[in-house]
Amino acid sequence: MPRHWILAFSLSNLCFFNAWREVLSPQGLSYLYYWKQYPGYVALAALVINVLLLALIFLTGFYLLRRLGGSNWVKFGQALFLLVFLRALNNIQAQFDSLSTSHLRLLLGRAGYIVAVFLVLSLIAFAIKRYGLDRVARAAAMIVLILSPFGVLGLTQASWLAVKYGRSVSRERTATTAFNPSTSPRPRVLWLVFDEMDEHLAFSGRPAGLSLPEFDRVRAEALVATNAFPPAGHTSQSIPALLTGQLISAVKPIDPGELLVTIAARNETVNWSTEPDTFSDARAAGLNTALVGWYNPYCRVIGDHLTSCRWEAATQRIDPTKLSLKKNLIRQNSDLLRLLPFTARIRARLLPAETRDYRSEFLADYLTLMRQAEDAVANQEFGLLFIHLPVPHPPYIYDRAKGDLTVTQEGSYLDSLALADRALGDLRQKMEQAGTWDSTSVVISSDHWWRSDYWRKHFFWTASDQMVQGERVEHRVPFMIKLAGQKTTLPYNPPFNTVLTRSLIREVLNGNISEPGQVAAWLDTHRTIGESPYQDYEDAE
Repeated sequence: MPRHWILAFSLSNLCFFNAWREVLSPQGLSYLYYWKQYPGYVALAALVINVLLLALIFLTGFYLLRRLGGSNWVKFGQALFLLVFLRALNNIQAQFDSLSTSHLRLLLGRAGYIVAVFLVLSLIAFAIKRYGLDRVARAAAMIVLILSPFGVLGLTQASWLAVKYGRSVSRERTATTAFNPSTSPRPRVLWLVFDEMDEHLAFSGRPAGLSLPEFDRVRAEALVATNAFPPAGHTSQSIPALLTGQLISAVKPIDPGELLVTIAARNETVNWSTEPDTFSDARAAGLNTALVGWYNPYCRVIGDHLTSCRWEAATQRIDPTKLSLKKNLIRQNSDLLRLLPFTARIRARLLPAETRDYRSEFLADYLTLMRQAEDAVANQEFGLLFIHLPVPHPPYIYDRAKGDLTVTQEGSYLDSLALADRALGDLRQKMEQAGTWDSTSVVISSDHWWRSDYWRKHFFWTASDQMVQGERVEHRVPFMIKLAGQKTTLPYNPPFNTVLTRSLIREVLNGNISEPGQVAAWLDTHRTIGESPYQDYEDAE
């Protein structure tokens, strides 16, 4: 009987090879960087349940065949075992691209593939004819028994990965100790980054029917740049560049709490967490720092640079269904049904194609971040605040005609620009209520342009977007800085890259810049390139 237990367990593991490969796959580990919860716990729990249930079914089958007895029942059991074993092996080879059916058909051609399948089936038939079903089944059983340690090793490795990466995903760096509030007035800076905001549509080429009163109000009392360009074309690369003040040529997540960044000027690859940044500058000036951000796992990577840190993951990057035990159980069993012929309809019923409600997920992220941002800007203990909001990045969750948040009505990028304006107004109102708006220098920009050439080939692109944007791609982003007490506007037209924002803010925090003319003079002296050479959309969502 113990032999049958091991045999049943090992055969069950082979049947769930695809699920094991997913749980143990090292290719997925870097993407845990973008998750706020570790999905491996649920996937592993579902796999253990499924493997044990299938092993119990196999064991029950062995027991029933022994109880029934008779040579015909024995042969039936052997044939059934051999069939399951061969289907499991076929499922295993299908998981590897070079051995997949589509690849073999491409390599051998349709006729060659048919001949290859015929030869394999002929060899199996010959083996059964030559050695008998009993000996072939025993040989297959021996192979299954030899492979039995796979389940134990797989469970051990998966548990180790869960312990290692599960803790990493949930572990945020300890916030730095707060300075005691200063009794004397100190410079205070709010740096607002609106994700994927377009300069042309928002300001220089604003379409009729789009009203952005809050942005216009700030522009009336700020230095306004009309030719500012971001450091990179996607968030993972641009935000670290903005915060460190260095152009970054490449990024690579290597751990849930670490990002490798290649500093272009030094041609050196380092950990993002080790690089000095705008928060280091503020701490050196004796100021408390706060961050509320989207997409990047700020608190896991640079949380120890901050007095306060809050972040939300981008729902577009992750699959929330992988956090559900029920959905993992169904998905793994749906894969299992591939071992059986004529089960396509059953699989479709078990795991029907679902249209993800990206808007509801995105709305939840937005509302959470806005609550956190409103709390942060009203807190006078923070001398430097960095707030990275997810709008006007798609999907669209706002109806500007009605002034309502919505997840049921198709919107447009212009609607999302209006939502960004509303968010700015809400934050300004909180600061005015706290008495900090006039005494705070406010920097407003974006991490990258509206990547219309990317979105029109993917989801979230609407007819309204096509109408206002067409085939045009505009790389400029907004950039404005309202210094504390400033009440007049100052246009600034020369091109520059916003990677210098860190250095500019440092000058403001240190008290070296307090007038709009000083900002313009500083930009004239320190600006170098305009457009960044790093414009790819790697990791774009």
